[in-house]
This record gives sequence, structure tokens and C-alpha cells, in this order.
Amino acid sequence: MQFLSMASAWFGVSLTAIVLMYILKKTYQNTEVASHLLWRKLLKEQEANRPWQKLRSRLLLLLQLLAALLIVIALMEPVISKSGDADGHAVLIIDRSGSMTARNTLPSQDGSEEQNVTTFQLAINSAISWLDDQPNDRPISIIATGALPKTLATKERDHELLKQELEGLSPHYGHTDNTAAISLADSLHHGDKEGATVLFTDGKWVDVKEANALTLQNPLEIMKVGDDKRVGNGAILSFGIKADPANPNMNQGIVTIRNDGNKEQHFTVEIYADLEDKGRERVAKLDLKAAPGEWQSAQATGLPYAEYYKAELLPAWDHILTDNVAYQFPAVQRARKVLLVTDGNMFLEKALILAGIQPVKMSSESAPLSDEKLEEFDWIVLDGVEDKLKADKVWSNQLDSKPLWIIDHPAEGLSTSAVPKVATIEIKDHPITSYISLQDTHIGRFNLPGSETTNWGEAIVTYGEIPAIYAGHVEGKPRLRFTFKLQDTDLPLRPEFPVLIVQAAEWMNGSSLQQLGTATAGQLLNISLQAETTAVEWEAVEWLGSEISQESDLLATNLQLEQNLDNMYEAPPIPGLYRLIEWDASKKQLSDRYLSVTANNAELAPVLDADNELRLRTSALLNEGEVAGTKESAKPLDHHSLQLWAALLILIIMSIEWEVYRRGYSSWNAMGITAISTVGCIHLVDD
Repeated sequence: MQFLSMASAWFGVSLTAIVLMYILKKTYQNTEVASHLLWRKLLKEQEANRPWQKLRSRLLLLLQLLAALLIVIALMEPVISKSGDADGHAVLIIDRSGSMTARNTLPSQDGSEEQNVTTFQLAINSAISWLDDQPNDRPISIIATGALPKTLATKERDHELLKQELEGLSPHYGHTDNTAAISLADSLHHGDKEGATVLFTDGKWVDVKEANALTLQNPLEIMKVGDDKRVGNGAILSFGIKADPANPNMNQGIVTIRNDGNKEQHFTVEIYADLEDKGRERVAKLDLKAAPGEWQSAQATGLPYAEYYKAELLPAWDHILTDNVAYQFPAVQRARKVLLVTDGNMFLEKALILAGIQPVKMSSESAPLSDEKLEEFDWIVLDGVEDKLKADKVWSNQLDSKPLWIIDHPAEGLSTSAVPKVATIEIKDHPITSYISLQDTHIGRFNLPGSETTNWGEAIVTYGEIPAIYAGHVEGKPRLRFTFKLQDTDLPLRPEFPVLIVQAAEWMNGSSLQQLGTATAGQLLNISLQAETTAVEWEAVEWLGSEISQESDLLATNLQLEQNLDNMYEAPPIPGLYRLIEWDASKKQLSDRYLSVTANNAELAPVLDADNELRLRTSALLNEGEVAGTKESAKPLDHHSLQLWAALLILIIMSIEWEVYRRGYSSWNAMGITAISTVGCIHLVDD
């Protein structure tokens, strides 16, 4: 209950006046006299009577005080305030922007501090509590913010179903269009003036200016949640990796951090490298100090080569966790080391070097390498020596353990060799054959390997109806076979030769592309897939969500890569490190590439000031010259006056007072008190 005229409380002084009248009232006793001659004696007693009396409990006094109190309350205009649309259509808006992942320190029931409650979870809990206070049959819609607003329910009366929808929500880490969500919510009322919108948010919007420019047609209530204080928050703004000028075989990392807290802080950044032989290992540690709102950079040198690097900001607990980790990849991939077993092929050796490959040449007469030495090589090239090495058991086992590129040397007169009758060339779409036509290329002789030795792949180039190049996989490892001798063709003299070798080397490396780099959560990417890819999916190496089960479910349903109408692919919705894995029709892995997914940094810590405070306006408020936004609830409320009930109670009390006086339950000899409620005053009338 509220009072619209608190100044009228001064009329409460009249209660003191009533009490004083009873204290000062003279008391008389009923006395029978035989003659009026005795009145003189009574008058003398009256003159000697003391004016101050001890206040006694009298029913008439209590009734008069109660009546006067009700008159004062009525003058203060008591009202009960409640939503004007308590039974009308309501639209709930749940803010899912990145800033809602901020953690809040709340006291637990046992008095200790609980530090794992995000603002988003508080918003969901507040929305569920709000639902519990609504009439069971009230129609309610739910809108979740995101890159595009998402309508979860429309005029739903089953509140348990609405709670399930709310509990299934998770934060959105990409760009959030809050203005579109507000506009959509207002349009759902379809001109229904009884409808209202309820917004659950922390009020930290990047597009706050655009939202404040809107004029809404229906009442709006802003339910702010979360702690406005920035408690010791730090963020990694950028993390870069490049070659170390002082050591060509090493990399260096540059990390930039920002202090989003309200006091100077010392930060520690640890850099980890994913090493092939040791796994993830810490390779650098940086110490930085930054004042509030400032950023600092530091450099780490001598980092060993790795597929990817991870920078982690310590301490691990601060206001927002998502911006404490960043991933990065080398700008230039390390040179692949390849074992070239040949009796001499200068063209091939030079072409491999041009392709960025580091060939280590050895003769077919050499003894097999040790297993430790063989581990240094990424793949093996056999130039006309396959049959000789396969006959050796040790060599045969080693060749099966590595990706293999075989180049045949067909000999004249053997049944396994053939000469093409025509020079027609058929080339299938494949990463190796991109930009290759082989037109006017002379190839005089081919080897005809048996089907048992080529069932691992398919012929991607056919020359005169004879397979010239096979490509495929054996136990997930790339395998390539040229069925002709390079020295017996004019191919090494043609401009297409280095292109062919470069593309073949990239395919042998496991991918025709570099790592996918960094993208914002949910961002659309233009990803090139290999020609033989039939299935592709994301694998979460490490994801950096807000540690709620809803995100695990969301990630599980969004790891399949689906192409949209513009031939674009969507990055995973939760920040972290992911691998894009490609499979062929036989479910063999063709390649894998890493992608670092980050949250939208502007959404995590939007820069706000007094001019950018969330102040959403409705047409009703504007007509009164008011703007909403500074209050927790900016929605106009309906006031139901209680003056009528107060007047009714006053009449009842006055009727009881008259009955008490009439029956003589309390004396009324010296003076009478008449309350006139119609003018809100009390008149004293002498008897």
C-alpha cells in the first residue's frame, strides 16, 4: 500500500487534541438533591474541581481516536499499486549478451561466499520467480536476444512449459541485436494496450543508443540483475604468434591484456604449446601490471614450434572468465621433413624444396632407419624403389606406419607396363589436380599395378585410358601413387610440374589449407573442403563457456557443419578451440584443421557512461514528459484508491459511537465530539 499525499499526515495532530480533551474534562458525580437551594453548594464544588484528570480507558475515547485516525489516513489518499496488465498478455525478454556471463559473489545460506553464479543465471531465476507471481491463465510470450531475436513461446498459458523454455536457454557469445528484440516484443502485442513487456537484463548493451531511440507503444518493466561493480576483471585483448627473428626454428608470442577492474592489478599470463611428442606444455610465463581501464603488452621469445598455442590469464577467477583464454596458430607452418628414398631424381628434389618441403635423401641400398629416427619424418617418398624396400620386412613395417608417396619406374618388356595408344587425358576434381590440365604432356610408359595394391584409392588422372595418378588413404594416412617415371616424360620441363608437386605435397601433409584461424562465436565462415569430403564436423578440443549444462547440450547439437544458402558455414556457438575434421565416403579421415572461437569482446565489457544508460521509452511515458530507465521498474502502475473503504469504516465507527453514547456506556456530560468526515475535519461542540 502507498500514500499519494504524505503531507496530510499532519492532520494526525488532531488525535492528540482528542486525548487532551479527555484529560482536561471536568468530572461530575450524579447527586440527588431535595431542593434547588442546594445548587449553590454544587457550584462551589464545581469551582473547586481539578481540571487535570488521569486518563482512563473508555470505549468512547477509543472509538473517537479510531475514527479520527481513519480520517487522517483517508486524507493521505491510500492506494494499492499493481500492474495495470496483471491479467493481460506479457512478453518476457531474456538478455543473453556476453556481459551476462559475468560472475557474481552472493552469500550462501551457511554465510560463506558463493562465487559461481552468473548474471545470466540470476536473470533466469528472476524470470521464473516472476512467473510464479502471475495468474495461472495469463498468456505469456518469451523472446531471447541474439544475433537475431528468437521467439521461444507465444501467448502460452502453461507456465510450467514456459519455465522449461527458460531453463533451456544459454548465453549468446556473438553480436547481440538487443534493439531488434525490443522491437519484436513490442510488436507481439499487436496494438493491445493492456499488454506489457518485462525485460531481464544487466543493462550493459553495446547498442544502447539505438535502443533508447525507440518509442514503444506498450508499458515496459526493466528488471535489472547482477552486480554493477567490476570486481578485479582482466581480459586478453589479443594474442599473436610470429616467427622469431633471432631463431628461425622458433616462434615468438605477443600478448595484450586490459584491466577492466576498478583498481591497479598484477596479472600473470602463461603460454602453452601443443608439442607433437610431449602434448600441451607451458613454454612461457609473463608478468604484467595495468592501471584501471588501461592495457599492457608483453612478448615471449624462443617458443618451440607447435600446431597451436594457448595464452591463459591468471588469476583464474575474475568477473568474466571467457576473456581469460586465447588461442593462436603459427603464421607460417614449419617445413615438413620428408624422407626421399631414390637413386637420383634432381627434378623431384628441387620441386619438393620449392613446395616448402625439407627432403632428406637416402639410397635404396641404405639400411633401414631406427624407429626413433623415422619419427622425425612426416611422410616418405619412394622413387622407383618400392619393390626393393617392400621385400625387406623392417622396411615394409616402417613404410606402413607413414603416409606414402610412390613413384613407379615401369620397365620396357614387362607385362606390368603399358604404352598408351592415345593421348586423351581425364582428370577428376581433386586438391592435387587443381589448376592442372596436363595437355600436350608426353608420357611414354605406365606401370599397371594390381588391384590389390591400389584398392586404397582411386585414379584421379587417366592418360590414354591408363591410370596415371592414384590418391587415397590407408588407415587414415594419405597415400599417393604416380604410375609413370618422371624422367621419361617432359612433365618436369613444363610450368605445371611445380604446381602439381606443391599440391601433392600439401595433400600429403593432410590438408590443402592452413589452419582456420580465429572467428567470433556463431560467425559465418567461407571454408573450402576437399573434393572427396562427404562428411565434416567440429570436434571440441576445449570450450570456454559459463559452466552450465545448457551449453553442453547446445554444443552437442551444433558440432555438425551445415552449409547455409550462401555456401557459408557457421562457427561453433561457444568460445574455445575446435578441430574441423573431414571424412570421405568410407569414413576415413582426410584432414583436420584448428579454429579458435572467441566471444565478441565488445559484448563482454561494453564501455558505458551516464549518457549511455539504458532508458527505454514508451508513448504513455512520453506524453507525461518522463523517460524510463533509471528505475528498476520503468513501467507505469495502476493505483486503486482505498478512500472509499476508509469512509465506509468511518461511518461504521461513528454509528457505533452514537450507540455507545445513546445507551450511556460512557459519560458525555461536559462536551461532545462530532466528526464530520465529508470535509476531513473535526469540530468540537460544547454541551
